[in-house]
Amino acid sequence: MSQNPKPLLRKEFRHLDVQACEQIAAATARLVLQALRQDRHNKTAVQIELRGELGAGKTTWVRGFLRACGIRDRVKSPSFSVVESYEIDLEGAALPIHHIDFYRQASPADWSSAGLRDLFAQQAIVLIEWPQRAAGLPAAHIVLELSWEEDISGDAPRCLTIEFFNRPDGLSFDGPLAQWIADVDRS
Repeated sequence: MSQNPKPLLRKEFRHLDVQACEQIAAATARLVLQALRQDRHNKTAVQIELRGELGAGKTTWVRGFLRACGIRDRVKSPSFSVVESYEIDLEGAALPIHHIDFYRQASPADWSSAGLRDLFAQQAIVLIEWPQRAAGLPAAHIVLELSWEEDISGDAPRCLTIEFFNRPDGLSFDGPLAQWIADVDRS
């Protein structure tokens, strides 16, 4: 699934409906926010890559993640705008959240020359759909893949695989990961 080194944790879920996917997204948002609270010195973006075919549920997962972060605005796919940005308060400081969609990217290098590289150089959360269409992205902290069980339709059950990585230049998920496991095992 990933070109990354061995993950800290890899978990697979089967037979998921939309609500279960959103619950996993919410648990992941709580994990990321907890890790950011524990490591106030982290100044790089937390990168989450979302992979899967068209309609597999990537934007729905992002919507659940953003709702758990407190975003109440309309959450739409940035497939035409490329990036939608939000901001939350994290213990008195503004924390940007960027939702990027590279589906319509013409060239794998376009993202860098479009000024999007700056989004990774700040303390932020960056959620990326279709990361395989952008060359040279920084290594992800979380990689997930969504697919259909069998039948490709909007209501069909999904499979979700998620991997967590600790990065030398990023935060550690070691502490909050136990709570995430407990949260998703209940869903």
